[in-house]
Amino acid sequence: MKELSDLVELIKQGEVAESIETVKRIIDDIAVEQIIGVMTKAMRELGERFEKKEVFIPELLVASDVISELMPLLEPYIRKRNMQRKTVVIGTVEGDIHEIGKNIVSIVLKAEGYNVIDLGTDVGIDTFLAAASKQEASIIGLSTLMTTTMHVQQDLIEELVAQGGRDSFFVIIGGAPVSRKWAERIGADAYCDDAFSTAALLNSLS
Repeated sequence: MKELSDLVELIKQGEVAESIETVKRIIDDIAVEQIIGVMTKAMRELGERFEKKEVFIPELLVASDVISELMPLLEPYIRKRNMQRKTVVIGTVEGDIHEIGKNIVSIVLKAEGYNVIDLGTDVGIDTFLAAASKQEASIIGLSTLMTTTMHVQQDLIEELVAQGGRDSFFVIIGGAPVSRKWAERIGADAYCDDAFSTAALLNSLS
């Protein structure tokens, strides 16, 4: 369908209004899974170009803005088909206000059909755990871009252990100073270094 290939390009170009009109025009005639596939394809193509330094953060952000605007149109169809994947609570840990990387992870997971609860930045342990419990999330994503706040990732896992709830959540960590070795050291379930590897990992668990 030509509209789907056009939609890929509209998303990549950050064309919000045209993308919305396209989705409104086709959403009753094709499966919502196909539209989600288009959004994921657009973000993956941009991600590949980003790795090659052919596009930069602003291009990723304008595409993510389009997807944010499209999701409310898709949500009724996702619920109707009972196809929504697990709930993910995500945020940048307390003491850190960096959000670009976290935002891109959030939008890619939304494009993959996850119910993403984005808590924003400078998020304390109690806020993470309260949101995860309230939203009945099974996945907690902890981002930090600062070495001085890495310990919050460890502190949250230790708090889960202390409360006897460690097995209730799959804890994934990320951020510039974070590594697989750090994840193993603090007992996180996984480490991912970009949005697309995060989505691939969580999809493999579904």
